Amino acid sequence: MFVAVDFFAPFAQALAFFYQLVPDYGAAIALFTLTVMIVLTPLTLKGTRSMMIMQSLQPEMKKLQAQYRDDRQKLNEELMKFYRENNINPLGGCLPLLIQLPIFWILYRVIYGLTPIGDAIVNNEHVRGFVPKYLDKSSDLYNALYGKTQMRAWGMDLSQSATKVFGESVGKALPYIVLIVLVAVTSIIQQRQVSGRNPAAQSNPQQQMLMKLGPIMITFFSLVVPGALVIYFFVSNVFRVGQQALISRTIYNTPEAKKLLERQAAEAEARQKAGPQKGGFFQRMLGDAMPQVGKQRPGTNGGRTTAKGPQGGQGGGAGGSGGGRTPPGKASGSGRTTPPKNRPPAARKKKRRK
Repeated sequence: MFVAVDFFAPFAQALAFFYQLVPDYGAAIALFTLTVMIVLTPLTLKGTRSMMIMQSLQPEMKKLQAQYRDDRQKLNEELMKFYRENNINPLGGCLPLLIQLPIFWILYRVIYGLTPIGDAIVNNEHVRGFVPKYLDKSSDLYNALYGKTQMRAWGMDLSQSATKVFGESVGKALPYIVLIVLVAVTSIIQQRQVSGRNPAAQSNPQQQMLMKLGPIMITFFSLVVPGALVIYFFVSNVFRVGQQALISRTIYNTPEAKKLLERQAAEAEARQKAGPQKGGFFQRMLGDAMPQVGKQRPGTNGGRTTAKGPQGGQGGGAGGSGGGRTPPGKASGSGRTTPPKNRPPAARKKKRRK
């Protein structure tokens, strides 16, 4: 327990600092969220540039994939060498998202740590109310929550989820529903901003499906997590919408970026004319970005042709085939007769009479 308190205490103290600036739970969470997003902005911009460079070098990567399609290990070595030479981080575009996931989990634990129900002493009387953890007992946030049974802000109890409040009263759940709708709308706007810069994703049904899953998942989470986390979702979405607009006007407004978008649009149009892609789900989702392993051509078996001959045998002449079984008692294509052990009993008796 001591480790948990030390681990979550800095984040709880950050919330307490913002609550001291603006004595409102929702405003404190919003300021905390903005601080996190501002800190992550340099990583987001760097990851976006890295992703754009990686997309512009996609033709050269395809050449490597074609050259080493039969040797997966060599292909991976050459790709890693290619990344180093061009100063590319394959995970650069995902890094901000990967960092936000643990922050979301930490904030989730902090909210629950601030609002556990226990025995509190208020005005020398024992009451059942919040006994916050991770906070200094002299902080304004601790004293504001201690002994209370609700974390009221923005017309909601931020310690409760929308589904739980909805079960008690539809009217009480209305502010939660409005906030969740705003989360869903801002998620969709952000998804369209990103997909609008990627013609390849627009022409790929699998990638479109994956991008649509984001707004669906965050809306589902907003229904079941405390209202404090829904505020975190909403504020971070609004920030990212503005951030993506800035990226579109700066990083994706350069001559290099415009050429990249034109090439991607041409490739997407060519794919649409070629018809639906074949292969498994991940092949259709990744398209040409997925390394190909060399496959044998139809009709071959280890390099030997297995086409059937005119008499129903395999390959060769009318009497048989190379590697095919010769009918009992018949001469094979090489002129040798069938060994005695392989003849039927009637044929062996007839040979002995002779």
